[in-house]
Amino acid sequence: MPLVKINETKQYAISILPEKNRAYLKIIGFWRKPEVVPDYLKDWTKATSLLKKGFTLLTDASEMKTHPQELRKLHEQAQAILLKAGVSKVAEILKDEVAEMQLNAVAKATQFPKQNFRSVEEAEKWLDG
Repeated sequence: MPLVKINETKQYAISILPEKNRAYLKIIGFWRKPEVVPDYLKDWTKATSLLKKGFTLLTDASEMKTHPQELRKLHEQAQAILLKAGVSKVAEILKDEVAEMQLNAVAKATQFPKQNFRSVEEAEKWLDG
């Protein structure tokens, strides 16, 4: 099953797997300010329009560096788009503890249905379950 690429930049990659009704996000490196990811929210709107309510999301944040506070709003807006579109389960792969605390805080604020994992295999298994 080939992934359908929505967008790939130096900062992130968003793709979907319609057969599994799943979205994939890879967050890469350090985002200094929202302007470095101008299409991020638009890409999420496009991705979610191609999925059915009840879709799942696998976020690979293993290469993410902690983002500045001003990006929190952007992550909250992205999560609002996903929640409105009907995301049912979110698996996040994290390696950096500070990034993990940061993402957990945002998810708590938006009541995002996510669980943290250390490997893609574990995350996929949980989402498939």
